[in-house]
Amino acid sequence: MHVRRFLAAAGLLLVAGAARAETWQLTFEAYGGGLPLATGGLRLTVDGGKQYDARLESANASWFNMLTRFRYDAEAAGTVSNPSVAPLRFRGERNLRAKREVTALNYGAGAVSVHTEPPMNPEKASLVPESARRGSVDPLSAGIGVVVTAGGPVACTGTYPVYDGRRRYDITVRPAGTEMLEPSKRRMASGLAKRCVVSLKPVAGFQVDKDRPNRFFVQGQERSATLWFLPVQGRTIPVQVEVETDFGSFFVHTTGFTVTP
Repeated sequence: MHVRRFLAAAGLLLVAGAARAETWQLTFEAYGGGLPLATGGLRLTVDGGKQYDARLESANASWFNMLTRFRYDAEAAGTVSNPSVAPLRFRGERNLRAKREVTALNYGAGAVSVHTEPPMNPEKASLVPESARRGSVDPLSAGIGVVVTAGGPVACTGTYPVYDGRRRYDITVRPAGTEMLEPSKRRMASGLAKRCVVSLKPVAGFQVDKDRPNRFFVQGQERSATLWFLPVQGRTIPVQVEVETDFGSFFVHTTGFTVTP
C-alpha cells in the first residue's frame, strides 16, 4: 500500500534550530502518480534546543477510504545534541482496516526495551537481539536528528542506527548541494533550497520469505529519499521530501507551518 511508504518520509517533516522553548506545527500532504495519498500533521516542542517532544499523525486521503482505511500515529521524546539524538520513549500505533498494531520503545543506559500489541512472536523478536538494539533510536527521533541541524554548519551529516520495534537499519545523511524549487500549489514555499540525501541500509530483522519486491523494507535493498529545506518564518524546515520506491517516486509536501513561543 503506497500510503505506508510515506511514513518514514512524513516522520522527516520536522523543524530545525530553536534556541528557546517553542512549539512548531506542520501540516503535510503525500502524493504518488499525481494523486493525493495521505495527509497529516506534526506537533513538535523543543525546549532550549535540547529537549524535544513530538507527535506525528497521518492517515490516507479521504478518497482512499473507498478502498481501505489507514492511520498511523507516533509520539517520541528525548534530548538532542547536534547532530546526535537520545530518545527516552517512543510509541507508534498503526491501524489498517480493523487491524491495530502498537509498538512502544523505552530507553535507558543504552538499552532498548520493546512492547508490542499484539505480542510479537519469539521467532520474529529474536531477529533483532538486545545487543543489536543497543545505542539505537526510534524512527521519529531519527527524523529529528536528521533535520535539527538543517540551519547550521553541520547540516545533512550523520548516521543514525534505527530500531522500529521490528527491524534494525542505518539511516545516513549527506549534503547534496542546492536546487531552485519552483512555486507549486502543493507546497507552501519555493526558492533556492538546500538538498539532503537520506539513505536507509538494512541491518537485521528483515525476513527473506516475507520481504517481497513490492515492499519498502527488503533484505539487502537500500532505499533513499531526498529532502529540500527552506527558511520559513526564520526557521529552516523541510518543504519537500521525495521517496524512491519500486513503483517510482512519491512526494511529501509541507502545506503549513506555524511557530508558537
